[in-house]
Amino acid sequence: LWAIDLSFHTYDMVSPPRYAGLDNYRALLADPVFRETLLNTIVYIAGSTILTTAVGLGLALAINTGIPGARHCMMLMFLTNLMPIIAVCLVWRFLLHPYGLVNQMLSAFGVGRVDWLTDSWMAMPAIIAVTVWRFAPYFMVVFLAALLALPRDYYEAAELEGAGPIHRFWHITLPLLAPTMFFVVVVSALLSARIFLMPYIITGGGPGNATRVLSMLIYETGFSYMKMGQAAAISVILFAFMLVFT
Repeated sequence: LWAIDLSFHTYDMVSPPRYAGLDNYRALLADPVFRETLLNTIVYIAGSTILTTAVGLGLALAINTGIPGARHCMMLMFLTNLMPIIAVCLVWRFLLHPYGLVNQMLSAFGVGRVDWLTDSWMAMPAIIAVTVWRFAPYFMVVFLAALLALPRDYYEAAELEGAGPIHRFWHITLPLLAPTMFFVVVVSALLSARIFLMPYIITGGGPGNATRVLSMLIYETGFSYMKMGQAAAISVILFAFMLVFT
């Protein structure tokens, strides 16, 4: 509530807040950097949410098949969620360097150097890939818990009717996982909407504004340019966007 009220004021943290009406919102709508950052945020939320959900479900299905050693692999994959986020960002920053390990591995297959962090077309997919790598194992555990709780009667009846694995997955597993999938999509989108350290540390929002998201713009507007009212307005817009989505 305080942030909503502050979004209608100009405030530099030195002089008292001064009422400005809708000036902060008008300035944002006219600002090309804000529009580009808003688009980046939407692309990031959509890409990371879809891929995290898909990869998490795929990993859970693979673990649920009962392959020997699958549970040990699950524990190793879940370790990505226990690592400090700053360490994760710094490691991936070195891995995705033009002469880093990722490009060295790709060169063995004849792939030329890829500028993961300095190419405006590749930087955002790189950040999304790191996000999926970090969060998909967490949602894998959520999906696995849901898969283990599914009643086996449906599958046994489907097998007696001659339904194959694809039909059983499409007509039984997916419908029964709908509540879990809804939870995963909402939580993943909320995590993505407030992402800050990954683009801030790995790319610094660059190249240009290619990976600058709203959380970074809030920080820069408020604490670098001392425009707390405008930063609050961006926060309110992000809050309203995620509230409607949820």
